[in-house]
Amino acid sequence: MGLDVNITGRQRNYILFIGIYAVLSAILFAVVYLTDMPSSVCDGYFPYADAMANGIFPYTEEVWAYDEWRTWEYPPMAYLFLFIPRMFAPSVAGYQVAFIVMTGLFFILGLWCSERLADRMGHDRLRIMALYSVLMFLMFEFLTDRFDMIPMILTFLALILAMDRKYTWAFVVLAFATTVKLYPAIFFPILAIYMLAKGERMGALKGVAAFIITGLAVLALFYLCGADPLSFTKYHTDRPLEMESVIASLIEFTALLGLTDVSYGFDFGSDNIYGSLPDIFSGLMLPLMVVVLVLLYAHYAYWTLRSGLDKSKLRPDTCLVLTIAMMTFILVSTVFSGQYMVWLIPFVLLLYVIPGKREEKDTMMKLFVIGEVLTQLDFLVNFGFRGEGEAMSALGILILLTRNIMMVVLYLGLTMRLIENDRGKLFRRKARAPE
Repeated sequence: MGLDVNITGRQRNYILFIGIYAVLSAILFAVVYLTDMPSSVCDGYFPYADAMANGIFPYTEEVWAYDEWRTWEYPPMAYLFLFIPRMFAPSVAGYQVAFIVMTGLFFILGLWCSERLADRMGHDRLRIMALYSVLMFLMFEFLTDRFDMIPMILTFLALILAMDRKYTWAFVVLAFATTVKLYPAIFFPILAIYMLAKGERMGALKGVAAFIITGLAVLALFYLCGADPLSFTKYHTDRPLEMESVIASLIEFTALLGLTDVSYGFDFGSDNIYGSLPDIFSGLMLPLMVVVLVLLYAHYAYWTLRSGLDKSKLRPDTCLVLTIAMMTFILVSTVFSGQYMVWLIPFVLLLYVIPGKREEKDTMMKLFVIGEVLTQLDFLVNFGFRGEGEAMSALGILILLTRNIMMVVLYLGLTMRLIENDRGKLFRRKARAPE
């Protein structure tokens, strides 16, 4: 007598994408286990996790990782997620398996978020879940060999909670994500302005309070344990120009043409460029990023908080502003590591489901997918066939420059779309004004 199992269409969707994730995970584990391929999980995360398991509290002592003594470079709660797999596995191989399982659980949470996004915006569930999965699979080794998927999915969850009008929880999750990786903090002003524009003043106040209290609670926990959880910020403010950043790729191209001189070196866990131009721009990028973000917040606040504007346009504009803010953090920066492309995936999905011209959406999606493919080529050429601190080849420079130019084109296109949308609001308002 056969076993009669009724599987719904929704369950089949989950089984399909989780199954693909599991197969790819097994392949990646086998490659790392059977070869000498460098692994962030094995070479970097495990030493930190093992140190914590042996009584070393974060930020109190340096740790031998990546074949050198390293400081604690991540925000405080990142180390919680590095430690969790070590609770179940004392060996390096076991730790990698446990880490892959943990990231798989976050992948499933992201599947649920994409399904919920499709429901909220009136799109086909399978289509959006498939789109999410394809964009994730194209960056697969960055999912299971980095922890960057975790803050990305937490940010995605915060956005879904905001859509579901669970504002306090949205801010709590966003604050927690910020204690894992700093970038989610840039969305805090946008969500607060969004709620004020919707007339949710009390909700905005509660959300702001929840964000601050959550962040302070995490910091207080570490301070009470005798650690300085903000010491990691100095690590990042002192970093030189990482070779994959947008401005670095432009300088590298000018060096390729013989117009300037650069040297390469490995420090701060990344390959960097040095010289007169890199040294100038490495100190300018953070202030420039802050200025651009402040201007973006001011623009968004001005157009959303004005009276008499069509509130039906609020959500599309907010999705645009969220994406532009994320891209500003990535492109106007000293660092553009490959895993940063993973951070953009929820926002690409947001732009795909909001009302707009199909041709524009398809163009955006093609540019992003090509950007992911070029990121993989960059990873292969500039990291797979090149030693740490060695000069880049002409091919490596051109691949990286092409990827960065395409991302800048997408960034400028979205910015122009936001400006055109807001100019349209102004013209419509003038048309409604009495003679």
